[in-house]
Amino acid sequence: MELKLHPAGAVVPALKEFDAVHDGIVEFAEIYSPYWLDKLPNAGVFAYTVGGLSALETYMWMTRGGGHAMLEKMIAAYNVVPIDGTYYPPETFLWTSKPLKTLADIKGMKIRTAGDDGEMFKQMGVAVVLLAGGETYDALKRGVIDGAQLSTPAIDITLAVHEVAKYAYLSPVRQPTDYTLLGVNKKSWEALTPGLKKLVQEMYVAAGINGYAKALSEDIKAVEFLKKYGTIIEPAPKEIENELIKQAQIFYDARAAKDAFYAEILKSQRDFAKIYREAFARY
Repeated sequence: MELKLHPAGAVVPALKEFDAVHDGIVEFAEIYSPYWLDKLPNAGVFAYTVGGLSALETYMWMTRGGGHAMLEKMIAAYNVVPIDGTYYPPETFLWTSKPLKTLADIKGMKIRTAGDDGEMFKQMGVAVVLLAGGETYDALKRGVIDGAQLSTPAIDITLAVHEVAKYAYLSPVRQPTDYTLLGVNKKSWEALTPGLKKLVQEMYVAAGINGYAKALSEDIKAVEFLKKYGTIIEPAPKEIENELIKQAQIFYDARAAKDAFYAEILKSQRDFAKIYREAFARY
């Protein structure tokens, strides 16, 4: 079996890989559920939730806790076979130009963020600014914004955000992970022998844990680099963390009240977290 790889955007527009697999334009691709929200409004919750499951917890929920079956139910109308799974370390909680100690410190700040957490930060008194990642450096440098979330420490330093933000706050709460899948066209999948199917599944599992280990290693190196550079690195203040978790619960509960299937997914995740953490405390 030969797998010919192409970078994002080489065959179809970037972020449209799910559609390309469905249409048979490509036989397989790495797919990320938040990119399907235009047609599957519940898809984002399979990638991560604010204050939700960690990377390995997500993998366990997907493969042992019922998550995969719900995902298959959601995409049943599409010619895509989803295979678990690749996951990433938490993103930096927040970069800021001033220190944060209490919830009062974050109120009134202008922060670049995107996604559901933007709505949660707004409820915490933050002015949320939508900017492309490439525009964030200049906005921080000119003082247009007071803080930003971008990605993991290793990726953040490639964007040189440490040159324009003095403080980096770390926490697994805001974005605990990013869970992605291998999507295979159904016709192509069915053409494989049982042995080759098992090989693909197991190799993707191996790619997930190896990729996680590499990303984690790079983040550790990035944190050491930032310390030497002079960046002040601290854990996110608990008062701010706890309020973000509180606002996340309110946000997701309101969403669940309007959609029975979303409520089912959310309950499954929360029930799994409770059972899992009774044996293996997360924090």
